[in-house]
Amino acid sequence: MPWKKALQFVAIAPAIVGISTIAMFSPTASAADLVCRGTIHRANADNIVFTVPWSPNTGFEQEVEFRNERTGAGISRSSRLRFDRPNDQGQRIYRGDVAGMADVTLINLSGFVQPPPGGQISVNLDGQWGRGTCSNR
Repeated sequence: MPWKKALQFVAIAPAIVGISTIAMFSPTASAADLVCRGTIHRANADNIVFTVPWSPNTGFEQEVEFRNERTGAGISRSSRLRFDRPNDQGQRIYRGDVAGMADVTLINLSGFVQPPPGGQISVNLDGQWGRGTCSNR
């Protein structure tokens, strides 16, 4: 009977709509975004602070921002980092540069693809190393 099929469709449709509504309001990947901040300590010059975001979509394959710690003035921004390889300890290494002149290296010290809040990174700007800590945005 055609009306029984129509009733079955009407009975199933709210469940489908309800499921899609739940999926639309579920937490998104952006809830897992982190930002890692740290300092490159320099003996004869102002320290350099750096900031690098981490997201589930791109990981650390993003730009690193460098600023003068004392003045807060922007110094430079790296190219988009690219995953290079894991080191002997399994820590992921990312590389980039600043204007094709200064090398930038980031090592994710956590040993995980996604660093946990509190996870450590090491950042090198043209031979000068610093340590940073990741936290939720």
